Amino acid sequence: MTTSKAFELFQATDAVIGQVPARKLMAALLDRQWQVHQGILERSSGALLVGFSGSGKTYLSRMMCQHLGLPYAEADATRYTEGGYKGLDLPQIFIPLLEEAARIKDGLITPDRIEALGKPVAKPTSVLKRPDIDEVVEIAQTGVILLDEMDKWMLRVNRDTGQVDKSIQSELLKMIEGSIEYVSDSDEEVGIHFDTSRVLIICAGAFVGLFAQVKRRLHMDGEEKDVAQQEGVWNQTAPEDFVKFGLLPELAGRLSRHIFTRPLRVNDLRAILSRDGGLLEEYRTRFEAYGCEWAVSEAGEIRIAQIAIERDTGARALEHVMSKKFDLALFEAAVAEVPVKVVLEPSMDKAEVRPQ
Repeated sequence: MTTSKAFELFQATDAVIGQVPARKLMAALLDRQWQVHQGILERSSGALLVGFSGSGKTYLSRMMCQHLGLPYAEADATRYTEGGYKGLDLPQIFIPLLEEAARIKDGLITPDRIEALGKPVAKPTSVLKRPDIDEVVEIAQTGVILLDEMDKWMLRVNRDTGQVDKSIQSELLKMIEGSIEYVSDSDEEVGIHFDTSRVLIICAGAFVGLFAQVKRRLHMDGEEKDVAQQEGVWNQTAPEDFVKFGLLPELAGRLSRHIFTRPLRVNDLRAILSRDGGLLEEYRTRFEAYGCEWAVSEAGEIRIAQIAIERDTGARALEHVMSKKFDLALFEAAVAEVPVKVVLEPSMDKAEVRPQ
């Protein structure tokens, strides 16, 4: 009897705030990939991961794959081009996956990056040159690649024809269907054989304008972000919507599994701020290390989340806003000669250090 990993993965990602449906769908997708990894299923597939910037797409994928121990790599789609053009060849997206597989084989969770100051750092040997590369390839061939910013390909124009260039999508389609690729990090070498048929390729992006398009098709009112909050709308998206967005019909058909992360709300960002090990705890610990009392009001915390929402970059905005609000006060707390407290209210531009 096959043991499902789906519920285990769902529980393991409760730190991904505000994305319960996405966590369930991603858990089901990676449970299937785990069965590929175990040899229960023969072939993998592809999926589309759609969500506004900072909504947790990569965080969710990375956390689940790490929990399973699957080889996992992220690639920025904008760095890759179709064969013959300046840029990285698309098969090179598998090199980071091979590097991760090598670390797994060597028993390393992360590469050792500790170097003595001033000591020359030796140029790393290419993973493709390892004597055990065949074993590394075998591990990598059941891994997961998150191809981020893939929606930017929809805007790429062929310099010769002046038309939107879809040839790189054709290359990706071949990989998702299953092909033998030659992976090399040098123009002088053919490279190693890599079977893509068991690799899960997740194509991620914001796909800005997609929900506005779906909204028109469904004759709905409201802003795109409001529509994107509704799980009922997600269930009504179809491959045809992505074709209209610019995806090749054949590729849209292969990427028929759709996972959506909804735009984060103020309460979500506040929960991210307030969680154990979050930014509020970090700053509070730093102030208290200087003997400074933490007197930030609840309303002040909410205001931080509101300002971050206005930045329109999701959870990524929180660190910037916290820095603007607190870093100067941190210095003042460090040099204070009397007992002080740090105060932040909604009406204040930045936190202030005041005598206790």
